[in-house]
Amino acid sequence: MAKFPILKVPDVVFREITSTMTPIEIIKLSMSDFKMELLLQNQKYNVRAIHFELGNINPGIHINTTNECPSVSFEETENNNGIQLTKLVQLRNRYQKENEEELCLTHVSLEEMFRIYSNLTLLFSSPGINWILLFSELELDAFWEYTERILKTEFNGFTVCGEIALKFRSFEYKDARWLKIEDLFNIRNSYSVELGTTNFDCSDVNQFLHYWSDCDKDMMEQININLREGTQIDMQEILKNFITISDSYRCFIKARNMRHRKYIVGELEFIENEIRFSAWDPFKEDRLYQYLVLKLVYQKRDCEKKIRENEKKCRGLPSADKTKFQLELEELERKLTVLNRDFVV
Repeated sequence: MAKFPILKVPDVVFREITSTMTPIEIIKLSMSDFKMELLLQNQKYNVRAIHFELGNINPGIHINTTNECPSVSFEETENNNGIQLTKLVQLRNRYQKENEEELCLTHVSLEEMFRIYSNLTLLFSSPGINWILLFSELELDAFWEYTERILKTEFNGFTVCGEIALKFRSFEYKDARWLKIEDLFNIRNSYSVELGTTNFDCSDVNQFLHYWSDCDKDMMEQININLREGTQIDMQEILKNFITISDSYRCFIKARNMRHRKYIVGELEFIENEIRFSAWDPFKEDRLYQYLVLKLVYQKRDCEKKIRENEKKCRGLPSADKTKFQLELEELERKLTVLNRDFVV
């Protein structure tokens, strides 16, 4: 079959043909011929966002279209040559493999990644250029070198991935989809955490809250989490296996592990698909009332559990322990009735 002479077709036809291509196909076409790359640069194809992921193991580029996010990854091989990259056609010799969502090329240097950035910004028009640094894959000197270079480019987002990304006193990540819920377990002694777009659902938040409740150190005073796009808030799933009290717009929980901690009262607010969680020191801040009500509710639940266990042990027969626990329960219910003026238990 004869090759299609795409370089010789009129501009209108060229535009029509290439407008149906995916970003990966556009990049591959640019890799085929330098003249082709220049023609494609004149077209300026629209994409939602381009994410440059930098690290020493598998750096990559992720390009958001309307429904897809195809990737270009760079893999270390034994045959990496020392020729510096200046145009995309040079990537042709670094081709490794591909599938529907990913194009794999051999590893590129820091300098080459920034040259690829320059070439892709000529190919694609995007309102979102985002840099993602994989701190766990970088030496400290390389991290600062990457950061310095990134700050000299035009970009919309700059994210540091890895444990260091969660060790600041306060931080905000507008795009936090790179985070796993287990990453949040590394937060310690932070003041404010803002997570914009995430991949978390209600069960993830429940897992995080249980970790916070059992943690032996204070994690943060406030964290706001936007759930995965399209996720509906399910309060029952979020608060599963928690003892709670609530008013018309907030829920409160108490940390199970209170040793060596100050911020032991948790407050939850739900706004659309955003969850706002605050931790309070009840003895220095205005949450002592909530703490005392929660403490009584915990004691009441514990007493009810003892009664059930005693009845099971005695097979429903009267016992001195049952009478003692019943009296204790009545006293706790009386105290709770007197103290609790505002909350649904």
